[in-house]
Amino acid sequence: MKNSNLLFFLILLYSPTIFAQEISIGKRDKLYSEILQQDREFSVYFPPSYNIAVNQEYPVLYILDGDYNFQYVAGFLELHGAISEIIPEMILVAISGKGTNEYRKNCKPKIEGLEDSGNAEEMASFIEKELIPYVNKNYKAADYKILGGHSVGGIFVINTAINHPELFNGYIAISPALWWGKNAMEDVMENSWAKTKSTTASLYISLANEKGMGVAEFLKKIPKGIMEKNIHFQEFPNEIHNSVGLPTYKWALGDIFKNWYVKEEYFGSAEALKNHYSEVKKQYGSVFNIPYTIVGNTHYMLQKNEREREKVKDALRELNPNALVLFNTYRAGKLVDNKEYAEAEQLLKDALAINPNNFDSYDVLARIKMAKGNATEANETIDKAINLASKQQARQWQINELLETKAEINKKP
Repeated sequence: MKNSNLLFFLILLYSPTIFAQEISIGKRDKLYSEILQQDREFSVYFPPSYNIAVNQEYPVLYILDGDYNFQYVAGFLELHGAISEIIPEMILVAISGKGTNEYRKNCKPKIEGLEDSGNAEEMASFIEKELIPYVNKNYKAADYKILGGHSVGGIFVINTAINHPELFNGYIAISPALWWGKNAMEDVMENSWAKTKSTTASLYISLANEKGMGVAEFLKKIPKGIMEKNIHFQEFPNEIHNSVGLPTYKWALGDIFKNWYVKEEYFGSAEALKNHYSEVKKQYGSVFNIPYTIVGNTHYMLQKNEREREKVKDALRELNPNALVLFNTYRAGKLVDNKEYAEAEQLLKDALAINPNNFDSYDVLARIKMAKGNATEANETIDKAINLASKQQARQWQINELLETKAEINKKP
């Protein structure tokens, strides 16, 4: 109880820097489009490691009707990327719909003789020539991107997959409204795929427990070769139209990144580590982040094998230095538990040389100073960790871990 009271007091003490700030997982941004002749706004979600990792790039998921879908998709990416580590941590770019009428116009292609046509090609040109370059310049975006859209947005996704198959690495059409224009998208498809019989696009299409969406009819007309190689279709009979987005992203992104995922949840050797991420880099163009759980479990499996552990460190240094920072910090924490302070300090020194602003490394360093009886230095170090975490917009649970260390330091006599 005494320790709990002390932690509560410390939280109150740090309330100006921790509680006074808004909860932030991203930002609102905009750019002026010469193509569309208007300002275009969008919301950006940053994964937890975004402001912490150095020289790290992330795959990007672009979604339509972003003002409507941003929060739930960002939450999904947080859970499956940062927490469950089933997919890589990702940036989300949620494009504003600018109102229902504007949104629908932007999603529908222009079709001769169809009164309800739109300007999907101009919208695609804006995304390709203005939005993507802007995101690549201003954010830590890897050259791996996916486009997702729901209902009318699914029309845009399919139209873009057909006419711009190499613009995105994957396309996700969630319960697309293919009934539109008396199944007009069938004509779009037949004027392209039906003639070419092949495409480089990888298209995921889902359907809830709904009738009359035109999906079944559209799929029947896709050439067999494309249907077998490029189209992934999944029905969700227990979902309605407005709920099918979440399971669709879980299914589609899980499949897209299935070869990134480490099924064994650890590596038994440096060779296994290098082989896996060699294949990852070949398929995705980047290693992306190496999950914390994988790093921790690999250390655990090799904790008595110093020679292989050193090989793993060398491999991590080459593949993703941020993962080496995690590995060293994790091992240093275990060494502190065993009172092996000198080796732990050296590991932390190496980690901070790579990332001098890693608050987890300072957390362990503060514990070492506390164990050595240097209360003043321990407090200064953990304060630095807390301030860094706050500036880097770390998640509150991460800050709570640092506050616990602060409480442990201050309860010492």
